Amino acid sequence: MSVLRKEGFPREGELVVATVKRVERHGAIVALEEYDGLDAFVHVSEISLKWVRNITDYLRVGQRAVLKVIRSNPETLQVDVSLRRVSNKEREEKMIEWSRKVKAARLIEAVAKETNTPMHVVEQGLVQPLRERGINVYSFLEELAMGEPLPGWIKVPEAFAAKLAEKCARDLKRPVHVAKAVVKLSSRRGGVDAIRRAVEEAISVDPRSVRITVIGSPRFFVRVEGRSPEEAESRLRACVERMRAVLTNEGDVVEVLPAAEAKEKK
Repeated sequence: MSVLRKEGFPREGELVVATVKRVERHGAIVALEEYDGLDAFVHVSEISLKWVRNITDYLRVGQRAVLKVIRSNPETLQVDVSLRRVSNKEREEKMIEWSRKVKAARLIEAVAKETNTPMHVVEQGLVQPLRERGINVYSFLEELAMGEPLPGWIKVPEAFAAKLAEKCARDLKRPVHVAKAVVKLSSRRGGVDAIRRAVEEAISVDPRSVRITVIGSPRFFVRVEGRSPEEAESRLRACVERMRAVLTNEGDVVEVLPAAEAKEKK
């Protein structure tokens, strides 16, 4: 289905997922998974920085690999790709992206089958609208798993929508990363009202993932969730900055206390 497909023709420098079709004397023919199995060629010189005695030591028929496009001609449908120019980090990230695409496609197809919804209806009402808006399908399904409603521009049968939300909630449990801090807040002029506004402003960073509780005035425990450690830490910093933007009078205090105090809190 189109969840797995990319539009257009491979671009030079693009990372692609391919399956080895056959091994020849001077290289290997591979099928590009995201381009409907379009053939591409890996020359032996693009397999490894070392001298390659036997191509099958690196690429075997049926093996899936991450490759980099080094030449692309849509007029002749010729694509040359490289194995040796792909870094370990690029390979890992591309395979994670591919695995998520496959998981999203299988989940959507399973829901369509369970609800007797024709796939062309799903393509037109769900997949294409997401593609047109540049929205990653897997990320969209993760949002459904977190309880987000379907937007109005998604046009699928009610039975399909309900089953999709149910299956996402059950099967797409994404990891939650937490950042914590104990923050000292005080305001001579504004008093309790100013502190309350500062807390409310911090929570507005993301009401679903930010929790602020009173430990004992003037200390507040801030707990922030994110999809990655970096996202959680970024949101935590944003919370503190929002507090500082409110408490700006002389004598106002917004102080992040030592990390040990936050670790003691759950």
